[in-house]
Amino acid sequence: MSQIAKRRAAAASSAEDDSAYRQKQWEILQAAGRVFHRLGYQTTKLTDIAVEAGLDRASLYYYYGSKEQLFRDVASRAVIGNIEATEEIVSSASLSAAEKLARVIEVQMTSFESNYPFLYVLVQEDVSKWLQPGAEISEWKEAVHGWSARFFTLVRGVISEGIESGEFHTQLPAGVIAHCAIGMMNNSSTWFKPEGVLTAREIARGMSELFLAGLVSPLSGSQRPR
Repeated sequence: MSQIAKRRAAAASSAEDDSAYRQKQWEILQAAGRVFHRLGYQTTKLTDIAVEAGLDRASLYYYYGSKEQLFRDVASRAVIGNIEATEEIVSSASLSAAEKLARVIEVQMTSFESNYPFLYVLVQEDVSKWLQPGAEISEWKEAVHGWSARFFTLVRGVISEGIESGEFHTQLPAGVIAHCAIGMMNNSSTWFKPEGVLTAREIARGMSELFLAGLVSPLSGSQRPR
C-alpha cells in the first residue's frame, strides 16, 4: 500500500470524528456528480473531478483513490436505501396495491432528487462496458444487475397483487407494466432538475395519478386496446 493510500485509509477510519474531512468528501462527491452527468462516466477523469472540486489531483487522492471507488460509494448507498424502502412498502399489509405503487414512485423520484445526479448516471450508463474485466469490476457489475433485478421484482409484485385482487384492470402482463413504470421513472434523467418548477415529490404524485388512471378504472369494450 502506498503512503498516500495509508493516509487515506487512516483518515477514512477517523472520519466520523473529523467534520472537515467529511465536508470535503461531500464537496468532492457533489463535484464528481456534476462531472459524471456532464461528461459521462467513462469519459470523466479524476483530473476533471479535481478541477471541478477546486483541488489538485494529488489532494483528491487523499480522499478517493479512483473515480470507480468514488462513484460506487455514493451510488451503492443510494440504491440499497431505495430497495430497502421499497421492500418495506411492498410488505405492508395496510396499503392497497395502488397506494404501494404510488409510494414506490415517490421513493424513487425523491431519491433521484436527493442523490442527484449519481442515480441518473447509473441508469444512463451501460455498466457492462465499464473498465476492463477483473474480479472487482465483475463484482460491481453483478451488484448493479442484482439491484435492478430486485427492484423490478418488487414493482412487478405490486402490479401482480393489484391484478390478482381485481384492483387493477389490464390486458398486459404484470412484467410489462412494471417495465413501463420503471422506464417512466428512469427516463426522468433526461429532463428532471432539482429546484425546478416542480419538486420530485410533486412530480411523483402526478406520475402516480397518470399511471394509475389506466389501471384502476375498468376498460369498457370500446376502450380496450387492440
